[in-house]
This record gives sequence, C-alpha cells and structure tokens, in this order.
Amino acid sequence: MRRTGFYLLVVLSLVVGAAVVTDAIVVTDRERMDEFIESVTGRVSESRIDSALRYANPSKVAMELVHDGRRRSYGDRNAADLKPDARKALASLTGSNVQLIQESISLDGERARIALRLRTDVGLANTVFDLRRENNEWFLRRLIVN
Repeated sequence: MRRTGFYLLVVLSLVVGAAVVTDAIVVTDRERMDEFIESVTGRVSESRIDSALRYANPSKVAMELVHDGRRRSYGDRNAADLKPDARKALASLTGSNVQLIQESISLDGERARIALRLRTDVGLANTVFDLRRENNEWFLRRLIVN
C-alpha cells in the first residue's frame, strides 16, 4: 500500500511537471499581443520603432500606414520605404515617453486588432494595429496613428 502511494505521488509529480513545462514553452496569441504592446510603449527611439516594425514584412503581407489622414500601402515594390516612412511619421514623438492608458485586444482566428490609447510628452495618441497570422507568425497589416 505504501509503495503504491509512492508511485502515485511520483506519477502525479511527473504530470504536474509536464504541464508546467508545456505552459512555459507554449506562447499563446494573447502573450504575443502583450509582447507587441511592450514593443510599442516606453521611450520612443529608432530602435523601439524598428522593434515594432519587426512584425511588418510587406514582402509577405501587404501593409498599410495611415498617419495624419494620409494612407500609404507597402508591398514587394516599396517594402524598403516602410522603415523611413514610419520613422518620419513618429519623428515628433522621438525621445518621448509613451505610457499605455488603455488597451483593447481582439483576436479572431487569423486576425488580431490592438487598439491603444497612449499618453506622450506632446499629448494623447490613439493607435490601431491590425495583424494577420500566417504560418503561426503574426504580421502587421495596418497601422493607424491619430
């Protein structure tokens, strides 16, 4: 009887340990969205912008940047223009500390929308990030900055 209890305890420990390891290894979509939000908040710098743009790959998924009422699309032809254009659009915020005030994350299958209200050194900003998943990787499809 004592030996059976010991074996049950060992098996239970292995099952719990496997569950903990699996949870640590598996990154959920929500965790990926939280990582994305972390990449776009904090002190604005070129490296921070580049970090957020690592989710953009216009060669794989066409992307649209909307800023100050202007809309520009990026694809294979002009993928190289995205970084300089994004830096230019966010130039007024460079050096600012961006604080998250409110967030909304909507996940719907292969699509996600992250809406953020941010406090910057120059006032409030509303941003919307539309993302699309392809082959278990999230790509930025549209960025709207107001």
